Amino acid sequence: MAWRSRRRRYAKQWLLLIGIVIVCGWLTTKGLQMLFATGRAEEAEHVVDEFYKLEQEGDYGSSWELLHSSMKEQYPKDHYIQQRAHIFMQDFKSESYLYEVGKSKPVSHFSLKENDKETELEQVYAVEVTQDFDTLYGPIQLVQMCYVAEENGEWSMLWKTSKE
Repeated sequence: MAWRSRRRRYAKQWLLLIGIVIVCGWLTTKGLQMLFATGRAEEAEHVVDEFYKLEQEGDYGSSWELLHSSMKEQYPKDHYIQQRAHIFMQDFKSESYLYEVGKSKPVSHFSLKENDKETELEQVYAVEVTQDFDTLYGPIQLVQMCYVAEENGEWSMLWKTSKE
């Protein structure tokens, strides 16, 4: 009879050990997922910050390079540079502006309409940006929701347009 209680004790110990291993594995997996998600969110914020830093400096050609391919199709580089400079410098009569990049938030469903075809993007983050301009017409504040998506292993900027 003693051998039966010993066997039960060993079985309980093994079940406990297996349970602990499963819980530790699950916690490790969730922790790694959160770690990678945090890193991606920070990368998304960095791309937005870099984009607006370049725009703030008037380097619209370099900021255009950070755009998602769908944005580049909608706004050819020369047209984009000309329009952005025109709006900020000529229309607003503003030499520069201050901006603030908010915290990024993952977006569960983000789709683009291109050539009458809707494309669902994965790994998209929303980032709110606030720009403060001192203009000929007084202070103006623009708040825009920007999106960052992974494309060919690189993060790129995009936003929803009235064309969608």
